[in-house]
Order: sequence, then structure tokens, then C-alpha cells
Amino acid sequence: MKQLILLRHAKSSWDFPHLNDYDRPLNDRGKRDAPKMAQWLSSQAINADLIISSGAERAKNTAIAFQALLNIPLEIDDQLYHAGRSKLLNFIKQTDNSVNSLILVSHNPGLNDLADYLLSGFPDNIPTTGIVSLKLNIQKWSEASPKNASLDFFQYPKNL
Repeated sequence: MKQLILLRHAKSSWDFPHLNDYDRPLNDRGKRDAPKMAQWLSSQAINADLIISSGAERAKNTAIAFQALLNIPLEIDDQLYHAGRSKLLNFIKQTDNSVNSLILVSHNPGLNDLADYLLSGFPDNIPTTGIVSLKLNIQKWSEASPKNASLDFFQYPKNL
């Protein structure tokens, strides 16, 4: 059994119009929500093995907040920046099988599309700092598909 946790980056700031999209930082709400959701995830006794994040500033800072509380390794990979469903799924399928619980920090619409695909329908929008946890009845990440995925939980800041 593997666990895949899809985490959308926290709320970003639009206060600096000169910055390109990749470099946008978290806004005040994002800076509050990331540790709040990390604390909530920690309270669920989730034993994640690895966080892999998009290199975009807002995603990276979200991942750092989770890493600080969960005390697990963090990898940054620019392939996750605005990756679509297929790219995200291929990325997951290449995860080392020694990882049993993976937190993937990325962006919408790719994360939503991936959740919708794996769960054969995910009616909600994943809001900023939203967490979708999936249980995958697999031994190897390469086996990840809709036929072996089920929703574990869906949580987001406004729901706490």
C-alpha cells in the first residue's frame, strides 16, 4: 500500500506585478495557512517519507513549511511547475519504491486533473493549501492508476 498526498501550494501574492509567475511569493494568508495545514497533517499521524515540490517560489515555501514540521526530506523539481495530469502521473510512477508515503506539492489545474483521473471523478476544486490524500493499493509506484486508487481524505484551510 502506498499513500500519495497531493498538496496545492499556499495562497500567493500578486503584490509584485514585475515578478514573473514562477517567482511569486506567498501572501500573508499563505504564510498562515501552510504551517496550519502542516500542523493538521501532522496531527493525523501521517508518516510521509518524502516531499517533492515544484521549484516555483510559492510551492517551494509551502513545502518548506511542511518539511519544517514533518521533519522529512524535501526535493525540489522544476518538472512539477504547472505540470499537467500526464506529467504528474509519470513523475509519480518514477518515485523510488522505498518511499511509501509521498507528498507532491504542485499547482492547479494539474493537481485537480490528476485527482479527478485517479479517483475516477473528484468533484471539488483543490483550494490553495488543500490536501488530497489517496491510498494506492500497489507495491510499486509504477502501478499507480485509477483501478487501485481511493480517496483517503480531503482537507483545506477554510474547512478547519
